[in-house]
Amino acid sequence: MNRFTPLLSTIQRFNALTPWCSLRSVAANSLLLLVVLLLSPRNVHANVYATNIRLNGGLTNIVASSGASLAISYILNEPATLGVSVNVNSGATTVRTITLTNPDPGTLQGSNYVVWDGRDNASNPVGGGVYSVSITAASSGYTNWTETSSELDDLDYRVWWPRGIAVNRNTNSPYYGRVFVANAQEGFDTITYPGDRVGITLHNADGSYADEWGYSTGGYDWAHGDTIQDQLSPWKLEVGSDDRLYANDFTDQGLVFSFDQLVSTNSFLAVLDSSNYPTNGFAELDGPFISGAGGTMQIWMADTTDGAGILRWNLTAGGVVAPNDTGVTIIQPNSADGLDVMPRDVALDSSNNIYVIQDTDSGSDWRVLRFPAYIDVTETNASWRIGSGDDSMRGAGGVAVDPTGTYVAVAFKGFFDSGVGGYQDGSLQVFAASNGDSIVTLAPGDDHYDTAWDNVGNLYAVDGFAKRWRSYSPPGTNQATTVAVPTVQISAPTQFVLSNPSYAGAAGQFVFTLTGEANATYIILASTDLSNWTPVATNTSALAARQITNTVSGSRSFFRARLG
Repeated sequence: MNRFTPLLSTIQRFNALTPWCSLRSVAANSLLLLVVLLLSPRNVHANVYATNIRLNGGLTNIVASSGASLAISYILNEPATLGVSVNVNSGATTVRTITLTNPDPGTLQGSNYVVWDGRDNASNPVGGGVYSVSITAASSGYTNWTETSSELDDLDYRVWWPRGIAVNRNTNSPYYGRVFVANAQEGFDTITYPGDRVGITLHNADGSYADEWGYSTGGYDWAHGDTIQDQLSPWKLEVGSDDRLYANDFTDQGLVFSFDQLVSTNSFLAVLDSSNYPTNGFAELDGPFISGAGGTMQIWMADTTDGAGILRWNLTAGGVVAPNDTGVTIIQPNSADGLDVMPRDVALDSSNNIYVIQDTDSGSDWRVLRFPAYIDVTETNASWRIGSGDDSMRGAGGVAVDPTGTYVAVAFKGFFDSGVGGYQDGSLQVFAASNGDSIVTLAPGDDHYDTAWDNVGNLYAVDGFAKRWRSYSPPGTNQATTVAVPTVQISAPTQFVLSNPSYAGAAGQFVFTLTGEANATYIILASTDLSNWTPVATNTSALAARQITNTVSGSRSFFRARLG
């Protein structure tokens, strides 16, 4: 059962007809604003932002005539308690703003739908040109770090054996905000529920499943079964700047594959294979982290053996690591002031500082470390290290840095208790990226395997004990602007002309020619005083020029037309 209850709301506003004083007129439509909302409200508020913006239901550029209406749909991850502004822009100039106030339709969590009538803020049809759409959502936020996902029996968040999570942070992607979760073991019902099937689930930013059913293997035969070796695939996930999803098969020592944002079968690429393992001929590569853009993309991995430490490979133009390229050692293991045991995962901030975690039960070992940016010299000394002697940081599983470089989040599994056959005393913890100071501990007691941030600062994690993925909001008032990827090209306003007036043979029949758009409908209006106008006819023709015949009464009559 889905948690959303359908609700249809409509807001309509109309303006008066544009005055017409001659036989020449500019096409115009009445102002129409339509908002449709399909959701149910909730009481907590994440850093709110709009995603999945579509124009006329699609993700491609639109070509429209002047005065044509444009449907703008979008998803809000949470209610915009301080409202939403939908802006239509010509370059850097905003020509139209549609303002929506909470709790009106268009400001609540889930799918929203607005129609722009093709007019500017002065109710005039916009001129020809290319227009972009941007949506700004604002929220009063929450006072503390707060879970914004559902803890009820909500199948959108259920994943039977969650091991990795990633969020698309590419603002130039039509799939901006999409959430991916790795499931490494079959659940009870692999037919009905995506989260019970081995593979990758796909979610919108509001938690709902993506349009493509919400599940895919990408065409790869992920290993799965009942042994611990069969519960590591798929493993960690990451979205690169190339808008591809990178996934780790940790069962086979850390193979990495990539897929498009639909995780479609024909998009499969083998990115890192066994020929890329370190020169010792063996590896257990955890990660990945993807850095760079264009021709400078790189893949970072943590070798969880006692071998190579933190490794980095360059990606070729084809998006893969070259055969037999065994990478470069970025951070050396077994260093007195750095890594003292085996690294588990790695992440970089926007300044290229390097964050590494170590999965260890030993109280004396360091659990979270930050290293300076790599500049062609293998790192050995950490900028800061935390966790030695702190048993609440045992079993570090995944690390991620928020987009501003303010926070570093770490997923801790805790320690493995053979008596209960699982991990105990794990948590999701947030630290200050500058010095490692503790900020907050979330979901203490549960075993967490991985964590991620979205582009506006919301935190995500996978919880193995609860068998679900979660989202969290940082505290505070916030707002974010999302620019739609597709644009709309408006053709120059079409003018139409009324000409050749004459009387027909029959008494009272007045005839004139209307030259306008082919395959268009025009409404003919009549008046005896140029003040009060009444629709008297509707004309549709495949021809641009058509003859209009009307019956007149009184001593004089005036006619005008508008697009229907």
